[in-house]
Amino acid sequence: MYFIDYLAKKPTPFIWAIALLLNLLIGVIDYLTGYETGVEVFYLMPIGLLSWLVNRRAGIIMSVISTATIMTSNLFAGKVIQNYLIEYWNILVYCGFFIVVVDLVSAEKIISDNNKILIGKLQKSLDEIKTLSGLLPMCSACKKIRDDDGYWKQIEHYISEYTEAKFSHSICPDCKEKLYPGFGKNK
Repeated sequence: MYFIDYLAKKPTPFIWAIALLLNLLIGVIDYLTGYETGVEVFYLMPIGLLSWLVNRRAGIIMSVISTATIMTSNLFAGKVIQNYLIEYWNILVYCGFFIVVVDLVSAEKIISDNNKILIGKLQKSLDEIKTLSGLLPMCSACKKIRDDDGYWKQIEHYISEYTEAKFSHSICPDCKEKLYPGFGKNK
């Protein structure tokens, strides 16, 4: 995975060059092992590399190049084509398989990029949230809270210090009646 991260920081032509060299290397190995030995699955490396690091179109282009490399290495290795219809079918199967892999890798890349964005937003949200936890020593009479340094503070000041909450003051109907009996009633 470190190699992919390293390549991700490189310019697109460099990634293309690596993918083409890898395709050529696999083609040479394909030629040296002969057409009887199937090494077609290894062509997925440059295809997947371009699909992940560049884009879907680059992966499709490399799929076509890889299919051509398979055909060329098989012909140079001495494969005699007896039925061209079957050979064309095999070429279509290789290319179709490669393109399906390109689509899967490209879709996974989109999901991965979206997840990175969502994780970043979540981390930013978590950084902005201040929470209170644990036991808060509170005076039963005046409702002040003792902080970590042993000082008693009004509950509004304490909560404002440790959260993003803001306070405004008013009087609830019960306290209004208890503190100011008869105030505001029409007689």
